[in-house]
Amino acid sequence: MNLIGEHIDYLGGVVLPAAIDKHTTATGHPAEDWAVESVVPGGLEYVRSVGEELGAGPQVVAVSSEVPPATGVSSSAALLVAVAAGLRPDMDGMEAALACQRAEQKATGVQVGVMDHVASALGRRGHALLLDCTTLEYQAVPFPDELAIAVIDSGEHRVLADTPYNERRREAEAFDPKRRRHVDSEIARVHAFVYALGRRDFNELGRLLKQSHESLRDDFEVSTRTVDAIVEKAWGIAGCYGARIMGAGFGGSILALVDRNQTKTFADAIGRQVLFCATADGAYVALR
Repeated sequence: MNLIGEHIDYLGGVVLPAAIDKHTTATGHPAEDWAVESVVPGGLEYVRSVGEELGAGPQVVAVSSEVPPATGVSSSAALLVAVAAGLRPDMDGMEAALACQRAEQKATGVQVGVMDHVASALGRRGHALLLDCTTLEYQAVPFPDELAIAVIDSGEHRVLADTPYNERRREAEAFDPKRRRHVDSEIARVHAFVYALGRRDFNELGRLLKQSHESLRDDFEVSTRTVDAIVEKAWGIAGCYGARIMGAGFGGSILALVDRNQTKTFADAIGRQVLFCATADGAYVALR
């Protein structure tokens, strides 16, 4: 998931994602044709695409996942990176992330950035990753144990190919003033967020999340009325430092930073399904 820095990875900006402790597991063996045993929507196209990208022969792949699909928490990146780790366990994490980005673009036709795949491949427990999407340089940024990452399901599930995602990207690349205002201000917020993490200024983290949501709502126009209502409700709950729409938008999920000692209070008050997460290590191979 991305803590802050939304819709700027594919424009070469800096972002702050983290791998979370919800896992996708893939196991497989060679076969005559590609096949997937999975409840992940579109799993076969993803698996075939990353296999072909890596030059692997056909496989039968079994997938299980704790990552909810179509909610903005990178279920597709988790699937792709898990399969890539199994097919090419010796591959460098950044190389694998780039291969998975290309595979997802081919499988879906959506011109996704590389951020989700980098977080899934290279995440570190107890840290977020400050990633420069132009140079692909990254550094681990400590993330406080006192903060729980809450993912709130808006109930509005979507397939990105059916949303204006690609249109928003084209507008930003064409320097549409409103879209670029979001991009420039969001990049500044990423740096401010990292500084606030270093100072352990949780209130400032929350203020930056609120600004990010307002920018995504008003300047990038990827929010919805339902999402806005949930975000605004979260802002008023004790123990919640801040919240915003997360992922590509157009529904999906809301991210909130919550005092770890008040997670139950928050979940009861928000009145929706909440997934509480912690940072985690990225992809690995479990030998049996």
